[in-house]
Amino acid sequence: MNIALKTGMAIALLIAASCSQAQAQDHDSDPLRAITGCFSGGEFHAESTERRTAASPFRTVDTAAGPRQISVADGYRLLIYRSSKQPLVNLKIERSVEGRFDDDRAATLAQLARLADSSKPPNAVIVEHSTQNGIAIASLNNRAIGTAGVVSMLQLFDASSGTIATAYMLNQAPAVREYSDEDSYRVLRDRFIGTLSTCMAHAPQ
Repeated sequence: MNIALKTGMAIALLIAASCSQAQAQDHDSDPLRAITGCFSGGEFHAESTERRTAASPFRTVDTAAGPRQISVADGYRLLIYRSSKQPLVNLKIERSVEGRFDDDRAATLAQLARLADSSKPPNAVIVEHSTQNGIAIASLNNRAIGTAGVVSMLQLFDASSGTIATAYMLNQAPAVREYSDEDSYRVLRDRFIGTLSTCMAHAPQ
């Protein structure tokens, strides 16, 4: 099974977890509003914004060592559009429970490593690491834009605020796709990463 199919299943599991788990610990303070506000207009804009309303401040991810919990004090899910009729990004923004960020980041990276290790040639992928605007980024990128479901899975980590963003870059239908080849996809992906990382870096703590 290639990374796109596995990641597609991961999306369903993560969204289901968000719907069935925890009301945020600091829900009343809405610490993530400034980040979601970055997508209220402009090139990348949210046409669907849902705040986490679950009842337990954790969700579970699969790793090579077994299931691990990731804390979620507050969170949002956004469907991001650009100019197409289909969404470009399925974005989750989450704030870790106080004192849990390092463990949450480690669990998230372990999940990415499991997905990468389970990918097979010619669709094998690796976890790529970078930093932008002081925000650490880990990503899985499929080699072809025609991969069904998800082209890239991106994780952005802001240690200063304890915020983790997960962005699934979606493979739009060819008739409404906003990128024509791998090069134009990478340009668009990197522009979105720049927008999100800038917003995370400048959001109030």
